[in-house]
Amino acid sequence: MTTMQKSLCVFIHYSKHLNLPNYVRIYINELMNYFDQTILVTNKRALKTESLFQSQNGTVLFVENEGYDFGMFFKAIQSINISKYHQIACINDSNIIFAELGPIFTWGLNQQVDFWGLIDSHEAPWFSSHQNNYHIQSHFLVFNEKAIKCLPLFFADIDIKSIFNEKDKKQLRKLIIDKWEIGLSQFLLKKGLQSASFFNSLAFSAKYNRKGKNITKSFYKELIIEGYPLFKKNFVVKKSWRSYIGLKEPWVKLIEEYATNQWNIPLLIDEMRST
Repeated sequence: MTTMQKSLCVFIHYSKHLNLPNYVRIYINELMNYFDQTILVTNKRALKTESLFQSQNGTVLFVENEGYDFGMFFKAIQSINISKYHQIACINDSNIIFAELGPIFTWGLNQQVDFWGLIDSHEAPWFSSHQNNYHIQSHFLVFNEKAIKCLPLFFADIDIKSIFNEKDKKQLRKLIIDKWEIGLSQFLLKKGLQSASFFNSLAFSAKYNRKGKNITKSFYKELIIEGYPLFKKNFVVKKSWRSYIGLKEPWVKLIEEYATNQWNIPLLIDEMRST
């Protein structure tokens, strides 16, 4: 790493709304504490960009919505000179942040690895083309220098055009999971690169003596208690029968107990559920 190299966070967000949701604004501004530059990559629309960022190191990149998160990250990488960066993160809007990320990035700074993330997975979908399905979950991925240099090789190795041209949403989702979600980690590992995750899914499952394919769903209570700072957006926007009879969802009490006070997360959740 040279003294001139910087760190970059690429934050991926899709929405039809013309205002940036507060949960995204909070997430991005927390991430900006740990990176020299931040790019918000989002689909083309008349988004109101005034006062989006808490500092001057943030920019917005509008792109066509092709290939979901993969397509947006690819286009962001194409728009920069990757040699200027010693670290690039790819983080998306599929989670709500309710706790500060300081412990995560302190841990990441001390890892002697080429890429790392918040949580890993061994989940193997039936359509996977991989013998080994281990991967760092793509909603929170950080690439260090060796991994950054491999990104152009990875993009050249897959058929990007066929992904962008796929119109069937179910088939596109399968392609993204296989080629991007699982495929990226496997590509880097086969290049001899080293990885790590803040939460190890196998160790976590063994600790609680319970199996779960995706522990962010099956172990969300335990994860929150042990310091996981994110919560799946799908849990929030999807209401169960409890909501319709005036009862709190099981996860609400956890969020209220473990969320940082500075962001008023319960109010933010109410806002999301009312839109």
